[in-house]
Amino acid sequence: MVFDSNRLIFREYEESDFQLFHVIFSNERIMRYACMDVCRSEKESKPYFHQIIANNALGREERKSYEYAVFSREDGAYIGFADIVLELKNEDGGIAEIGYFLLPDAWGMGYATEIAQTLTSFCFHTLHLHRVCASCNGSNAPSERIMQKIGMVKEGLFRKVRYKSGKWEDELRYAVLADDWHPADH
Repeated sequence: MVFDSNRLIFREYEESDFQLFHVIFSNERIMRYACMDVCRSEKESKPYFHQIIANNALGREERKSYEYAVFSREDGAYIGFADIVLELKNEDGGIAEIGYFLLPDAWGMGYATEIAQTLTSFCFHTLHLHRVCASCNGSNAPSERIMQKIGMVKEGLFRKVRYKSGKWEDELRYAVLADDWHPADH
């Protein structure tokens, strides 16, 4: 599956994309605020990558997640990873959490906001969900601002729920409902 936004192209990962995937999950700066630890070797990141490839082969009704390689429309450069994880899906809608990691060269250019808006719109208009959420490390102010910019509402601060690098960290959680989604406002 491939779709796009104003400046970006979203494409499901393919077998040949392992190095693109690994460059994200092996980068200390990118993974600083992530729930998971940095992958120190290709061997560490391969199980997750293979899980993504297997998931891509499933039919839409069987899928629990969608992971995308994100490219610049202008020059075709790989800029990062984006995903949608379905938490609940039924005939009346469902709930998903969105996420993204960008290469440092793509930071500060509005790409993360564009990714978050595009994934949220995809959840509402293509997957027909009724709620989309996102979370971030409590110390990740730039990520929190992105959730606010796209119209998500803060639902809570979860104290010391993320365990990473030998310490407990806070998590912020934001969400938006389909009825409240107005991407043109943000």
